[in-house]
Amino acid sequence: MGHRHYVILLRAIGPVTHRQMSMATWREAAESVEFLNVATLGNTGNMLADFAGTAAVAAKTMTPLLRGFGLGENVFPIVRPVSVLKTLARAIERDVADPSQAAVYFFAQTRPEFSWLQTHDGPERIRVVDNHLVVEFTRNATNSGRLMRQIDKNCGVSTARNWNTVRGLAERAAARRKKS
Repeated sequence: MGHRHYVILLRAIGPVTHRQMSMATWREAAESVEFLNVATLGNTGNMLADFAGTAAVAAKTMTPLLRGFGLGENVFPIVRPVSVLKTLARAIERDVADPSQAAVYFFAQTRPEFSWLQTHDGPERIRVVDNHLVVEFTRNATNSGRLMRQIDKNCGVSTARNWNTVRGLAERAAARRKKS
């Protein structure tokens, strides 16, 4: 079986966790557990890598690696095929009024519960794309605290990335595929 192209997004990564695990040491550690062609984008837990197994197996392989750095249970890998990034990037480009205010929520569950969205009455524009939430926030982010709590409560473990990050990962993944 050949290697598949994945994006690995870490939940709860930031300045505090960088002292425990830099992006360079994360790349090196990933290569030591059979991820190939490893690259990170930015400094916030975004990795592109090839792996011989499924996304679920890649996540299970990545989890103990993260614990080896002393990172807590809240730092969690969410793995997606890079083809999902292209779908999300196209959806945002085509259907978002202000990409600078857009975020994509990636969930640990493959099929999160979205029925609660039918009663959401906030100022945000929300839609489901390929079992991910694409949210257009208002310019006043404090208005969206209620929505973010609802997402956590109803959909489980997630991580969000802004439009620029999703687009950057999709573009970088496409460039990598052209080279191989």
